[in-house]
Amino acid sequence: MSMRLPVLGLATAGSGLLLAVLPGLPWYSADLPTGSAQLSGYAATGGTWILPVAGVVLAAAGLLTTWWRPRTGTRLARIVGAFIVMAAVVAVGWAARAALVPAVGVVAVRPGMPASPLGGDWIITVLPAAWITIAAAALAGMAGILLLTARPEDMIGAEDVS
Repeated sequence: MSMRLPVLGLATAGSGLLLAVLPGLPWYSADLPTGSAQLSGYAATGGTWILPVAGVVLAAAGLLTTWWRPRTGTRLARIVGAFIVMAAVVAVGWAARAALVPAVGVVAVRPGMPASPLGGDWIITVLPAAWITIAAAALAGMAGILLLTARPEDMIGAEDVS
């Protein structure tokens, strides 16, 4: 049997684990008059909570693929591949939205006064963790697409291909 399925499953599971961990790392950085500040994906945007959920789905689907080893293109592989592709599309979309359009503002907090936006042109830098998250989700999506497509050597003896 080909080593393609375990590799696809492990790549998907690894990508899922990255999606579960990376939003907690610093995603944004800004140089301020008081020093530099960093924010994680969770602290800066409200939408990144979905990335660990998609990561758990991807990790479970990857482990399922590694354990069951369905032939690519069969009904089971297409179902698992479809779940992987859907979770990856959601993860890529949310991670790209958070990385490309950071919803980060610089706010001054002074004792005894309400928080107010700090004026000025601040450069918000998107850190590598955000870009790696997008790449991990895309990698999982590619693995799901490979599960959906059949190879001739995987189809020998398969009855449930339709």
